[in-house]
Formats: sequence, structure tokens, C-alpha cells
Amino acid sequence: MKNIDCLYQCHVCGQNSDIWQLQCHLRIIYQQFGQQIVIVSPQNCEIGWFIESKTTKLATQIVHEFQLNPKSLVWIERDPHYASRSISTEYSEVRFEWHQAIAFNPQWHPISQEDLEFMIGNQWLTGSLENQLAQTKKKFLRKIANV
Repeated sequence: MKNIDCLYQCHVCGQNSDIWQLQCHLRIIYQQFGQQIVIVSPQNCEIGWFIESKTTKLATQIVHEFQLNPKSLVWIERDPHYASRSISTEYSEVRFEWHQAIAFNPQWHPISQEDLEFMIGNQWLTGSLENQLAQTKKKFLRKIANV
């Protein structure tokens, strides 16, 4: 199975029953023995993007859309605004409880970049993540312009 590296959109309820269209950079890494590692980074850079209601909606949607197995899923969030959160690292592992492939009760745990590199291999983190995001965004914008 091939790894996925793309911009991804999720619609969630916002304030006053508005629907928010959230964008994130999504990576899904398929590893041996069925383990799947999902790494999400916000694209719209809103502070407070990784909150329980948005994270559980996003995780549930991605699990369904990409047919992932919640039992073998490792969920990683990269938050460039981590200083405004109680997690004091840029990366955090989120552990969910799952019921019928619906995520709930997320628990955030800090994870270092070194631990993440060890977990997934260095190939996805070599160079600047911002550089990789910029390249992906350019490809996405070119694709939209041609539609």
C-alpha cells in the first residue's frame, strides 16, 4: 500500500451553527504488520484548531474515508502554535477511544521530533516541514487552477 501525502479538508460545526472548512496537511504512513501512522498539521494556522470536537471529527472522517483500522492507528498532530497549549512540544500523539469506528475522548501526549523520526523513519521528516508543506500547497493550487 502506498503512503499518502496531501492537503485534506474537513467540515465541522463552528460557532452559531456555522460550518467551518478546515484544511490540514495529511500524511498516512502504512507500516508493516498493519500499523498506520497519521500525521496532521493545520493549514489555516488557526490557534485552537486541535480541540476535542474538531480532532474527533477529523479522526473519524479520515478513518472512514481511507479505511483505516482504529486498533492499529497512531495519530500524531503537529501544531505550530503549541506554545499556546498545555502540550509543550510541537508534536503530540493523540490516543482515542473508539466505538464503531467513531473517535471520542482524545488524550494528548507530548512526543519529541526524535521519537517521531524513530517511529516513522527519517524519510518523512528530512528537511524543513514548512518546505514540504509549501511544495504540497503549490501542487494543490496548480491542480485547482487547472480544473
